[in-house]
Amino acid sequence: MPRPALVLATGGVALALPVWFLGPSPAAVHRASETEVQSHVVRQLVGSWGLVSYAQRGADGGLSYPFGRDAVGKLTYTRDGNQWATIGRPGAAKNLPDAFFYTGTFDVRPNGRTIVHHVRYSSVLAWEGTDLVRSFRLRANRLTLTIAPTSPGQPTGTLRWRRLRSG
Repeated sequence: MPRPALVLATGGVALALPVWFLGPSPAAVHRASETEVQSHVVRQLVGSWGLVSYAQRGADGGLSYPFGRDAVGKLTYTRDGNQWATIGRPGAAKNLPDAFFYTGTFDVRPNGRTIVHHVRYSSVLAWEGTDLVRSFRLRANRLTLTIAPTSPGQPTGTLRWRRLRSG
């Protein structure tokens, strides 16, 4: 039985190339590319980010600032897949409702442009053991995370971060 081959014909010349010559299948190339994209995005995320703003847009289109217009916060991603975040109102008690924190692991889903924070510990007990899904946009030293409403009437949250310099 002949081996599978691809026949290319051009200008009256035909080439029969064995299938192994063509390299990996398109599906394998797609998987590798997706993994490479994910690794690239994770490398860009690793480090600490300072909160620039946190706003919520209600179903009526109005804006609110849950921790004030001058909210503070820090978000950190590590190479080994850990993350932690804290956000609060400056000059106020560092507990609910004026601040919160959570920590756990994360993964990136580049095709869906989402980051999933797998919460292990949190000052919001209802978040422990859950996944917080954020769509993201990453441009240079700016990261925007968007929190989609999980039920009708809930606001859409937008968190804008800037990369913090180390040292």
